[in-house]
Amino acid sequence: MRRLALLLLLPLAACGSEDAPDAATAPPTSEPAAAGAAPERRELRVETVATGLEVPWDLAFLPGGDALVTERPGRVRLLRDGRRLVGRPVAEIRVTAEGEGGLMGIAADPDFEDNNYVYVLLTRTPSVVLQRFTYDPERRRLTGGRVLLDDLVAGPIHDSGRIRFGPDDRLWVLTGDAGQGELAQDPRSLNGKVLRLTPAQYRGRTEVRRPEVFTSGHRNPQGIDWDAAGRPIATEHGPSGGDGPQGFDEVNVLRRGRNYGWPRVFGTDHGRFAAPVRVYEEAIAPSGAAFLDARSAWKGSYVLAALRGEQLRRLRIRDGRVTVDQPLLRGRFGRLRAVVEAPDGSVYVTTSNRDGRGDPAGPDDRVLRLVPPA
Repeated sequence: MRRLALLLLLPLAACGSEDAPDAATAPPTSEPAAAGAAPERRELRVETVATGLEVPWDLAFLPGGDALVTERPGRVRLLRDGRRLVGRPVAEIRVTAEGEGGLMGIAADPDFEDNNYVYVLLTRTPSVVLQRFTYDPERRRLTGGRVLLDDLVAGPIHDSGRIRFGPDDRLWVLTGDAGQGELAQDPRSLNGKVLRLTPAQYRGRTEVRRPEVFTSGHRNPQGIDWDAAGRPIATEHGPSGGDGPQGFDEVNVLRRGRNYGWPRVFGTDHGRFAAPVRVYEEAIAPSGAAFLDARSAWKGSYVLAALRGEQLRRLRIRDGRVTVDQPLLRGRFGRLRAVVEAPDGSVYVTTSNRDGRGDPAGPDDRVLRLVPPA
């Protein structure tokens, strides 16, 4: 496999949504750097570890260093030691891969070494479905497929899809409004919400009838991770496309029971609704995100991938304020979807250029491995 190694010098600068016009990449804006930001001239190492994928939506590391990668048409692929893509898929799951749907998020159980459980979120018309599989390491196959949730409405857009385990051992599920904005404000609907499942629920034998609704009023949240204090921080696509408002992508600190306002409000003026800590008025379409824990110059940073923006953003969030907002890899690899910190402290990023909205190059789609500056 050919690997691409680059050395990048990254000056600080700045620059929406997944349903933005196809191949319409907004140029960098003149948006000023956040207060307290300072240019960094350190080296970031980037290599390509897998190529020829079809919309790799998410990635989950397993104990020992292997990783599972989802492809939106329904395949789960194995990345041996995080470096070599195994040819045969470990699973081919029945999905409805239309619009923005298909096979999306993936997460390994916190007790994976004991139970080998793996969870995926997918669309299968008419629903968004959460399923639990069991990974057989000898056969390198996912088996089973118990349905845990299937009463989420699927749509051609805004199916969200990210699932992550929090420091509370709950399984967090991010859901979109399926293109029907009022579902985000409907207490009877699980759409447009951030959900939490208890260990008894996600390891149980029966379907979960009513998971906890942690927050509501979301349009299409696609990234979540927790800071050092255990606070969940999420990315969200703002309105874009058509004749309406453009951009207004968000980064939100999630607080239990709060309503984030969609479709009643967006942007910086949220009134009685919870306000974001960062708003990108020109659309970048933020997707996956991760806080980095490994010792490096980026330790404690919140790194998010941008689809329409074709870049990463590295944020510092302190006391409810974004103090640094640095663009990385802008325009170098096209649309970026997932961000995951590996056990060795490197950062894995997937491209999304074959999703119908990108401009794929020969190796696309690919998995990138980044080594942050020391």
